[in-house]
Amino acid sequence: MKCHKKNECRICFSHNLELILDLGEQPPSNSLINKTQLDNVEDKFPLRLFWCKDCYLVQLLDIVNKEDLFKHYLYMTSASKPIVTHFTEYAKSVSEEFLKEDDPYVIEIGSNDGSLLREFKRLGISIMGIEPATNLAKLANESNITTRNEFFSSNLASNISKSKKASVVIANNVIGHIENLHDLMKGIKILIDEKGVFIFEVPYLVDLIKKLEFDTIYHEHLSYFSILPVLNLVNRFGLEIFDIRKQDVHGGTIRIFISKKNNFKVKKCVQEFIQLEYELGLNNNEIYNKFSKQVENLRNEIKKNLMNLKKDGKFLFGYGASAKGNVLLNYCDIDNNILEYIIDTTPLKQGKLTPGTHIPIFSPEKIDGKGNGDIALLLAWNYEKEIIKKEIKFQKNGGKFLVPIPSPRLI
Repeated sequence: MKCHKKNECRICFSHNLELILDLGEQPPSNSLINKTQLDNVEDKFPLRLFWCKDCYLVQLLDIVNKEDLFKHYLYMTSASKPIVTHFTEYAKSVSEEFLKEDDPYVIEIGSNDGSLLREFKRLGISIMGIEPATNLAKLANESNITTRNEFFSSNLASNISKSKKASVVIANNVIGHIENLHDLMKGIKILIDEKGVFIFEVPYLVDLIKKLEFDTIYHEHLSYFSILPVLNLVNRFGLEIFDIRKQDVHGGTIRIFISKKNNFKVKKCVQEFIQLEYELGLNNNEIYNKFSKQVENLRNEIKKNLMNLKKDGKFLFGYGASAKGNVLLNYCDIDNNILEYIIDTTPLKQGKLTPGTHIPIFSPEKIDGKGNGDIALLLAWNYEKEIIKKEIKFQKNGGKFLVPIPSPRLI
């Protein structure tokens, strides 16, 4: 894999950047390995968070080659029931609000295996996906979700718009992956029709800081958004944010609605989000210095809890071989000497080993009938409610979960 270092902000091009958190050198968090690769040297890159003092964007400047990260991708949205449920409601809401005209057309950037587009298609809406991962685009096309196996760009937008412009362009947990945000917005402006809407969901920086969600920082996520820098970006392209809605998924997400200026009345909540961010101090470095110290303390606390449980003779394993889980494992130095294995529902991950820490991954069947004082480190803590509800048998048998974020607690 290759990595390059930027020295300017990807929104305002400022060089006025400050390091706010260093998670050390880590392998890309989705680069699971096979047992045959154990003797190979793994690629590791700096995982460092910077803050722009001019437009307030929080971002990575160490950029791993996107071809290496995304052309073959192991995360599948269809493997997560909470996300599928979220997408069903999402499609219904967007359809009712913005797709009432004749022959509406929805395009999704980073459409993964087509789970969200499938919901729009069920509603009778024309759809197209844009997905760089060859394996996922193939899956989507095989299930009749029309998908272009390409990275999104303004050139691609120009090509697509020759045949038809989009009523709605959607992007979920993908905008943070894009290095060239100016080309993205140029492409969006080309792709949406005059009254068209661009809707995207991203993890919210405020939640990341308040809940100490350091494990959502990984090489794929180049930008960590609050509203202030997004305003700076969209204003450069004659676009405007007209609505923002908080979502519960992924530990705290915002859904942002953008269109060409004066198409929609700007809702009061937009100003409320801006005011909140100024009140929290996202425009000065004090909040980030505090965050950095709290994350370091949390790392020590998580490791201490696990070592104490190990000393007490507890059998420890991980629940969820997520990207965020791999960041936590590497930063906290938790390897296969501490966790016996990890279980995960994604078939593509089962049978592999976690990057850097080399913990084997199995299907959830591995814990059938288990409990008896066993402890599961809940790496997929963002699905805590759903997992606790699902694993009643494990808990009835005496098993417990250690939830690491925002502070370790045994349940």
